[in-house]
Amino acid sequence: MKATYKLDKTFGPVGSIAGIVLFASGLVLVWFSLSALINILLGAFLGFTFSSTEIDFDHGKVRHSDVLFGLFKTGKWIDGKTDMKIGILKSRRTWRTYSRGNRELESPVEDHRLVIFTEAGKKRIPLKKFASAEEAGKELAEWCRRLNIQKL
Repeated sequence: MKATYKLDKTFGPVGSIAGIVLFASGLVLVWFSLSALINILLGAFLGFTFSSTEIDFDHGKVRHSDVLFGLFKTGKWIDGKTDMKIGILKSRRTWRTYSRGNRELESPVEDHRLVIFTEAGKKRIPLKKFASAEEAGKELAEWCRRLNIQKL
């Protein structure tokens, strides 16, 4: 069984909205000019590209990938080795943008992620994100069992 989990928008919320606006304006303007195809391609790239993790539980493989244009997956499959470990990591990102009045607008995003670590303890692949540490803790044991990897 394969499972796919969407993690983050590659260009953040502001870049994603700007890409969708470019894409929509390109679709409207394509009737008037063929150069609007550039808007469509750039908008689709900015607006629909995201990162994800795909897990094959039957074969014990994991792939972290960027999904370009929302369609094409990149990334390599990695075999789940017994020397790897799964742990919970708190993720904190701040998306920053500036208004026309040169005011800084910050939107912090905090979540908890199940992450595969190497035998040296370095972060390797984020698997899935959760809103709270309790939710992540509940699923940690199940993921360890299904992927046959130890808990950190």
